[in-house]
Amino acid sequence: MSRPLVHLVDDDDAVRTSVARLLRLGDYDVREYASGLALIDAADGLDEGCILIDFNMPGANGAEVVRTLRDRAVDLPVIIMTGATTPSVTSPEPGIVGFIQKPFRRAELVALLDQVRKQA
Repeated sequence: MSRPLVHLVDDDDAVRTSVARLLRLGDYDVREYASGLALIDAADGLDEGCILIDFNMPGANGAEVVRTLRDRAVDLPVIIMTGATTPSVTSPEPGIVGFIQKPFRRAELVALLDQVRKQA
């Protein structure tokens, strides 16, 4: 059985490296992207897994990236990571299935990812 795939998007190298390590320890495959624009550039190859994306990034925030991906027919479930107490998403974007507040524990993230996998 193959390991579940997470497309991890965060402009902060330290956060991205740390979260990728947590996911790999949780038996996930991880593809890392340093920006939302990098994920958009890879849109043609986004046909499996889920997207774990930071909300506040330069260039395009998480909600803008999700809208662009939906316009390009990428239909993967999306979890938004945020350092804010309340995500500043004014209306729910189609495809956003969850939010997780930084900093988070490995168990919390894995539980959310497992829940998303069960719903798929």
